[in-house]
Amino acid sequence: MDAARLLYFMATIVYQGADDTVSEEIDDEKLNYREDHWQIHHGDDEYTYIPRERVYTVKMTDPHFENE
Repeated sequence: MDAARLLYFMATIVYQGADDTVSEEIDDEKLNYREDHWQIHHGDDEYTYIPRERVYTVKMTDPHFENE
């Protein structure tokens, strides 16, 4: 396993989307909390803004521990 993989963490955010519940698994560096909302960075200047009250869960996953 290389050094870059050792530092790679994931985040899973589950929230109420426009039509249904959405679950996204993303690089934890692309998920940020700002004052009253979560922000997902998709690249360049593309973001998804999710109000705090629409977020059900946010879970950080450490890749050093495999699911058994």
